Amino acid sequence: MSTAARAAIRQAPEAPEELRARQRRLVLVLALYASSFILFWWAASAFYYRSYGGLWADLAGWVGGILSALVNFEGGFFVWLGRIVVAILSVAPLFAAIFFVGMGYRLARWLRDEHPRPASANPLFDRHFRGIFSELFVFTALAAFIWWITGNTVENLDRLGKPPGFEFLNNTAGFGINQVLFVDYTETSSYGKALLVGVLNTLVLSFTGIVLATIIGFIIGIMRLSHNWVISKLAAGYVEFFRNTPLLLQIFVWYNVVLKPLPGPRQSLEIGSVFINNRGVYAPKPIFTDAWWFVVAAFVIGIVASWIIARWAHRRQMETGRPFPVLGAALALVFGLPVITWLLVSLFAGSPVHFDYPQLRGFNYQGGMRIIPEFMAMLLALSIYTGAFIGEIVRAGIQAVPHGQTEAALSLGLTRGQMLRLVIIPQALRVIIPPLTSQYLNLTKNSSLAVAIAYPDLVAVGGIVLNQSGHELEVIAIWMLVYLSISLATSAFMNWYNAKMKLVER
Repeated sequence: MSTAARAAIRQAPEAPEELRARQRRLVLVLALYASSFILFWWAASAFYYRSYGGLWADLAGWVGGILSALVNFEGGFFVWLGRIVVAILSVAPLFAAIFFVGMGYRLARWLRDEHPRPASANPLFDRHFRGIFSELFVFTALAAFIWWITGNTVENLDRLGKPPGFEFLNNTAGFGINQVLFVDYTETSSYGKALLVGVLNTLVLSFTGIVLATIIGFIIGIMRLSHNWVISKLAAGYVEFFRNTPLLLQIFVWYNVVLKPLPGPRQSLEIGSVFINNRGVYAPKPIFTDAWWFVVAAFVIGIVASWIIARWAHRRQMETGRPFPVLGAALALVFGLPVITWLLVSLFAGSPVHFDYPQLRGFNYQGGMRIIPEFMAMLLALSIYTGAFIGEIVRAGIQAVPHGQTEAALSLGLTRGQMLRLVIIPQALRVIIPPLTSQYLNLTKNSSLAVAIAYPDLVAVGGIVLNQSGHELEVIAIWMLVYLSISLATSAFMNWYNAKMKLVER
């Protein structure tokens, strides 16, 4: 209900009988809520805690643990964040908190939207009462069932000598990981940090794959519509081949057929200071000094200035019809400003970045930066496979734009490149974005196939933790929670972008 409608209902004169009916309905709804909370507390006490005060004591300890984790900054940002996540992931109090907050939010919505509505003398014929009654009944029954099944599971695990909980994440992992990004990890680190490394590896693979697949997909989609017969058929062949072969098979081919037969370290393929062999790609590793932050600040300033110029140029073009070279100005700011800052910093304070070059020592390269072959195989397989689907989405989106738009753009004197960039693609995006979101989600979830070639993503690292600790349910719950969180975040961002790109009717 809109704000104006609620105000109109409140201002309308109300008969005493109608007021008493609404008050009676409110009393019944509040009684239902009280009954739901009592039943929820009883089910938690009877099936899970086995005592009537256990729920409140557990909630108090849970809140205290979260507050303690918030103020404990030892170990760096990611360790602090992981400590907070572990503190939150206490299933019983987290479930109780979600139930209480959700029920309170629903009551507030009912009081705002439905309570001002006229009430029937008989509650059974009042749709606003029947709706809230059915919701409370279903949610309370579902909550009681969850308490029962959780209590039963905990009791069986205790009988097996495997008490549930996430305290095992503090135990020593005892195994190494061949790709560690952004955090310090050794064999003496905890299971929690090992899983954090797996999460970061999954995020890096998914994000890089999404970017590369998007680039490939847009190129293939435009090639499919080319008037050149060879280019069009090559793109069609690419789509049909990679889209209709299993992803897992493609991963095996890239890993075992393409990357493994590469020469050993002593016979590495050399491209400048980059060395490629069957153990990965070895490249110079940048080492940043404190002066590097000046270059980063210049880059951020360039992005902000480009955004401001783009807004100004759009407003000016709407008012006067005169275009402004936004792309050239943005490139000059985003790249030129950091380069100038780099030169000035190098002149007065020395180079802001140095490089550690890989060198062959013994049977392998030492130093530099290494990209493991498992990551390369997964990145190539995911991006090329998903790029085939995105190519068809882009082709369909472009073809969905009426042909009259193309003729109008050409009649205005636009080149085909300008027509595609300024007229066709912006309109096609409204068709492309929704199915594109699904492909991004599929790529993220398909990254779990990395366990097949031992890439240390969340599933692979979690499998090792599961086998060593014996906490199957907890590790599987972490898997589900991480992938659910990544997918929801991706969907939220793409929905926001889709809302910005949609047509706004005047």
